Amino acid sequence: MSLATLSKINVYPVKSLGGVSLSQAWVEFQGLTFDRRFMVATPTGEMITARKYPQMVKVTSVLTPEGLIFSAPDQAPLNLRYRDMAREEVAATVWKDSFSAYTTTSEADQWFSDLLGITVTLLFTGEQSHRHREKVGHNVSFADGYPVLVISQESLDELNKRSSESHVMDQFRTNLVVSGAEPFVEDTWKRIRIGEVEFESVKPCQRCILTTVDVATGDFRTSKEPLKTLAKFRADETGGVYFGQNLVAKNEGIISVDDPIEVLEYKTEPEYYADNGQVNFRLTCVDREEMARDFVTLWFEIGGEFAPDYLPGQYLPIEVQIDGQSLVRYYTLSSSPSRPGRLAISVKRVGGGKVSNWLVDHVHVGDRLIGQAPDGQFHLKVEQSHEPMLLLSAGSGVTPMLSILRFLADNNQLSDVVFYHQCRSEEDIPCREELEQLNHQFPGLSVRLCLTQPPVDWFGLKGRLSLSHIKQIPEITRRQVFVCGPDGFMQKAKNLILKQGVPEDSYHQESFGIQIEADEPLAEISLEVNGTVFKGNNQDTLLEQAEKEGVAIAHSCRAGFCGACRVKVKSGDVSQPEVPALTAIEREQGFALACCCIPKTNITIESE
Repeated sequence: MSLATLSKINVYPVKSLGGVSLSQAWVEFQGLTFDRRFMVATPTGEMITARKYPQMVKVTSVLTPEGLIFSAPDQAPLNLRYRDMAREEVAATVWKDSFSAYTTTSEADQWFSDLLGITVTLLFTGEQSHRHREKVGHNVSFADGYPVLVISQESLDELNKRSSESHVMDQFRTNLVVSGAEPFVEDTWKRIRIGEVEFESVKPCQRCILTTVDVATGDFRTSKEPLKTLAKFRADETGGVYFGQNLVAKNEGIISVDDPIEVLEYKTEPEYYADNGQVNFRLTCVDREEMARDFVTLWFEIGGEFAPDYLPGQYLPIEVQIDGQSLVRYYTLSSSPSRPGRLAISVKRVGGGKVSNWLVDHVHVGDRLIGQAPDGQFHLKVEQSHEPMLLLSAGSGVTPMLSILRFLADNNQLSDVVFYHQCRSEEDIPCREELEQLNHQFPGLSVRLCLTQPPVDWFGLKGRLSLSHIKQIPEITRRQVFVCGPDGFMQKAKNLILKQGVPEDSYHQESFGIQIEADEPLAEISLEVNGTVFKGNNQDTLLEQAEKEGVAIAHSCRAGFCGACRVKVKSGDVSQPEVPALTAIEREQGFALACCCIPKTNITIESE
């Protein structure tokens, strides 16, 4: 017998809109009464959700004896009465399920069209849904896949302990909240009874970008929380992230808040998720070094007994509080693991860089921040440290190169290393004195500084990275090449270097800082997806643009965590951020994720 009780019952009358809490509910085979019985859809019946229109979560619903009343910011309330609905049978689609549903009213269609700024219609399932799902064994409402979802309050509490941000149960749109047991107790249940109803647990609930919508503002969280945290301790071997359990009812009946959870059968093998969760630790600023113009190195000592291991080139997650908001950003460590006891990040002031500029302006000796365990796939491997090397960077991308350079120097491994850095002027050269000292100390090190706005008496490299610069690097095809900087710099570097014959498995790159596409002027480009050609742009994601044209690309989470939207870039270039569902090898092979890649040129795409 479980000690857990049912602490909350939620129904969501319209898919993706705000929910309603009940003290008691009637459970049908197709789900809780009133739950997901309405859906906002395109004129042809395809579902529309807050995955794309996050403002939908701010619409509140009130159940009345005659129907529902909807309220939204800056709009007059909508009173939808059952007796006024036209109930004309039309086609509807939820994911891959196609079935018939019913129209409601023209007033409702217009109200939701005004809300979203597109033409939509509000559909009704009917008293009994026509959507039969073989996996469930009977009809299901407009819910994503299963009739009922359960999550324990303790599971949410555990997530909040690990996450850098605070989360509420409304983000996860669960029907049943249980309390009084250990975290993730719901993972162990096979069959349970609540009140008059027996439920069977059929599948853990895979989470998507909808969980990152702030229910108070109706905006996506730029931090991608809670998905980033869940990916650390609730992900399976494919990268899918899970939180909560899907249930099906074995009979109909009443459930009430405070009903005990009677466990009738436990799973013989509950789902297992490797716990790679971040450990938070306190960072105390002990030194502040002005390394170049608007470029500061912050040195930290770690409080407590935790001493994180890291590899040269990896990043350090930093949590800061700005205007009452908790923000997490990732800064590459410029310190070296060969010098234990202190960690350093080097932060450059940038236009629009909210956290970076705050760190430069406000963090001084004695101030404290919260850090998490270093991570990242871009780093120097032990077996590479003895090989000839090219460290190529521009702007803020110098930080991982400084970590690698310091590590090699401390281990006396600078026998054949070229350090190339591009910046604007002499005032922008980072750690100039240290670089000159290392260049003098190690004959096998060649430091090459390139200025795009050099003074008249500058005798070093000039201009932006070019073929003439690359050709001056001796025996480049023998080198392990590490590249970091703005997207444009890296794209050019990769094109130049690989054309010189450097093997792809010897070429390693990572973007750094603000995405350059935000500053590029809008341009019209041609997009081809599975043979369908349409006009697009260089600002929006491939998935968003394809959807606008009615071109289907399989997708699920819309956050780079599941990999369902993986595509092959046959020609052209896209900007693809580093995300969990796409490995570095897949990126090098020309794969991208439609949900988060942005076309940069005319492209031809084949979906998986």
